[in-house]
Amino acid sequence: MSVDLHQALYKVSLNYLKKDPYSGSADGLRFMLVKETKKTEDENGEAKEETELRLWIWPEPLCFDKTDESEKRLRVFEFSQQGLDEAVDVIMNMQGGTI
Repeated sequence: MSVDLHQALYKVSLNYLKKDPYSGSADGLRFMLVKETKKTEDENGEAKEETELRLWIWPEPLCFDKTDESEKRLRVFEFSQQGLDEAVDVIMNMQGGTI
């Protein structure tokens, strides 16, 4: 039984990504969606947190940890439904191993 990548990706929610990364593969590439929170300072020097959605893309066959850093590509999106939709569009447009 084959899995429809489009349907599988649109089942991913921000609530899921708040807790766990989501990974998969398509057309010779692997991908991972990860929530990343970083601490920064605003213009007044006060601490604040920024949350972003990171999409990592790398070639098969190796897992993320075993793939050379030079082969990994990172795209950063807003951690919102719009950002998730944009990341899913990038994944769906991965064709023939190009990033």
